[in-house]
Amino acid sequence: MSRKAYLSILIPVFVLLVAGGGYYYYQNVHLPSQEPVEEETITTYKVGRGDLVITASGSGTLIPSNELSLGFRSSGVLVELMVQVGDEVEAGQVLARLDDADAQDQLSSAKINLQKNELTLANLVEDVGPVELAAAEISLSSANAGLTKLTVEPTDMELLSAQENLKSAQERLSDLLDGPDQSVVDAAEANVTLAEYNVQIAQSAYDRIADQPGAGATRQAMDLWQATTNYEKAVAEHQELLQGAAAEDIADANSKIALAQAQMDALFEEPDADELAAAEAKVTQAQTQFDELLAGASENDLASAQLNVDQAQLNLQSARRTLDNTMLIAPSSGTVTAVAADVGESVGSGSIITLAGLDEPLVKFWVEEADLASVVRGNAVSFVFEALPDFTYSGIIESVDPVLVTVDGTPAVQSYASIDLSNHPISLLSGMNAEIEVIAGEAHNAILVPLQALREMGPGQYAVFVVDSSGELEMRIVEVGLKDFVNAEIKSGLEAGETVSLGIETTGDTVDGTQDSSQVPSQGIMRIIGGG
Repeated sequence: MSRKAYLSILIPVFVLLVAGGGYYYYQNVHLPSQEPVEEETITTYKVGRGDLVITASGSGTLIPSNELSLGFRSSGVLVELMVQVGDEVEAGQVLARLDDADAQDQLSSAKINLQKNELTLANLVEDVGPVELAAAEISLSSANAGLTKLTVEPTDMELLSAQENLKSAQERLSDLLDGPDQSVVDAAEANVTLAEYNVQIAQSAYDRIADQPGAGATRQAMDLWQATTNYEKAVAEHQELLQGAAAEDIADANSKIALAQAQMDALFEEPDADELAAAEAKVTQAQTQFDELLAGASENDLASAQLNVDQAQLNLQSARRTLDNTMLIAPSSGTVTAVAADVGESVGSGSIITLAGLDEPLVKFWVEEADLASVVRGNAVSFVFEALPDFTYSGIIESVDPVLVTVDGTPAVQSYASIDLSNHPISLLSGMNAEIEVIAGEAHNAILVPLQALREMGPGQYAVFVVDSSGELEMRIVEVGLKDFVNAEIKSGLEAGETVSLGIETTGDTVDGTQDSSQVPSQGIMRIIGGG
């Protein structure tokens, strides 16, 4: 190989070696010498005491503790309205009344029906008295006699009696038609003559002493009056004999003859089939009634009568409920907030009166879904109403709805809280709007540390690094209570006045000075001290 060729190879290799050495020097010697010197310092915090309150804000509305829409159970005409809006009412107070005329009639009818059925049952239960038994026996005997009369041949005595009755009636008619005997007329005329003579004698006796007062004159006057009366009677009887029988007497005689003849004919007639059947049915019915009285009421009759009584009692209860339904009664005390009917209107079962409990109202409020953990039954709440910005009311959460609601398009937790009205005796109106603040937790005069001081060792377990007097760090287990976005309550493991580490802060020409609270200190002696 020539010298020229050898140099052509050696020169590029040398250049590469020089360049590589220069790069190595720049990277490993020159650049490290240019980096700034970093300094690590520990940020500390002296433990003190303070108050920590966890709250959640929301809005709400004042509502009654209860609100009832009241209406009648039945329809009718409203005849009386005893309340108006704003009235305070007590439980059991009558608020309104319907026309109850029909209901009163139904109640009266039900009472009568019950009494009737109770009487029927009582009669079945009671023993049959001798009077009832005797009456039934008489009815049976009468029915048997009627049947026997239709089916048994007439006796000789019955025939003879019927014949005598017919003969007597015929003779009476004959006597009337023939007129009186002459001897009877002569006797009647003699009675007239004698009576006239007696009048003349009495008149003469009276005329002799008529002017003389005393008992004698009175007696003669009475004799004259009696003699005159007898004379008038004798004349009338004589005239009646001369005139003959009256038409009505003849008609009466003919009627009696027809009746006697009918009775005679009836003795020889065969009984009519319908009449015989009716007589037999009457005997059967009388016999059944008599046998039932002897045997007493059957179990079926008693059971049926008892069922009728029970049904009548149910009907009476129903009638009473119908009457009660004509009155609208307050089920609880409260304030009338609405009346939706007037006297004279026909109303149904719809609401006509609204009753609200305003003595112990509630506040219905809403908080964001993210604050669900703060809304717990029993937590304290404060309220400031828009209409009363200078007053703050307190209360307690009474209940929390189990489902979310939508308020202004946002999911929210709906809750109800009581309100203490004693501190501000001002009348609040239902529907007033308020801003609310739920106190989820509070700790007063508690040991507090910044959240940066806590080191999470496990679920719900925390530790802090305590700086002792010599500057050494000791890791200590602590019990953490309430936490907000800045501080945490230390319930045990720390005392006020101790110093804790908030983390290591690194400073230098290229560091912005922010604090890294997540790093564990890399210097000092660490000992684990129980937080109990």
